[in-house]
Amino acid sequence: MKNETYTTKSIILKRQAFRERDSRVIVYSLDKGRLDLVARGTTSISSKLSAHIEPITLSDIMVVNGKKLSYIGGSVSKNCFKNIKADLGKIKVASEVVKLFYEFVKPEKEDCTLFNLIEEFLNILNTDEEYDNELLLSFFTLKFLVTLGYMPEFYDCVICKNKILPDGNGINFSFGGVVCKNCASGKSNFLISENAIKVLRMVAVEDYKKINKLNIDDGLRENLIKIINSYCDYCR
Repeated sequence: MKNETYTTKSIILKRQAFRERDSRVIVYSLDKGRLDLVARGTTSISSKLSAHIEPITLSDIMVVNGKKLSYIGGSVSKNCFKNIKADLGKIKVASEVVKLFYEFVKPEKEDCTLFNLIEEFLNILNTDEEYDNELLLSFFTLKFLVTLGYMPEFYDCVICKNKILPDGNGINFSFGGVVCKNCASGKSNFLISENAIKVLRMVAVEDYKKINKLNIDDGLRENLIKIINSYCDYCR
């Protein structure tokens, strides 16, 4: 690899011990994608760099590419997401988001839309407002999959291609979306309500400000979480 030094806006995803005094740091950067970096001397108490490369931190990172490994030459944290780190429920949600990145995002493939999606999500999770964390995570998961190109069909039946009518519909993951009442028998993974279809359509394309204003009852909530999580498992 050619020697190169550059600075990139990054979200720290994971940090673990590496060699005797160093750390291995996985980040998702705005213009370079997912990077696997080494931070020297960060296990020392006196390390000034250590606090700027904690997981779930937005930082400007200077990267130095070596012949075999790439190193963090410096880092300045811009947002430590303190409210997330002070709440176990929010930590769990953020950890699930990191897990999604590990499973689905390939190294060194930049995507500014994906970067903005996770930054926006962490900013929302970091507010003082109370959210249904499990539902919020499910909504992020669908938006994440859509950004990666796994967009389900929510308007027309994926089997007969007719427009979806209000009642009796299902969803078929192997075909890639909703199936109408006539096609659903024996060909759907789950039944899906009319309201669930409407919410999923909105989640796929709208921002969180509009999504978070939705009034979702317990039955609709369970239907949405079940469908999105099962779709994510299928995409794996």
